[in-house]
Amino acid sequence: MPINAELTYSIKGESASFKGQCKNLSHSGIQFETSKHLREGVSLEITIDTRSDVFKPMHATVEVLRIDPLENSGYRVSGKILEYKE
Repeated sequence: MPINAELTYSIKGESASFKGQCKNLSHSGIQFETSKHLREGVSLEITIDTRSDVFKPMHATVEVLRIDPLENSGYRVSGKILEYKE
């Protein structure tokens, strides 16, 4: 499902957080854009906040499956959602 929502993420086990833009979301997968280069196989803790009164923020653990460079700069990251969190 196409979506255009800001997300924040951190590499699992690290404290630094980064921003990205979620572009596509399904029950088991996610695609987002970010300026940070990530490695395939790394686990991320993500939060998507639509800033809506209707939808609560979504928290999940994601495994990075693929990274594609974008033309202007940055990266498109495709990942598998491993676990949803409260």
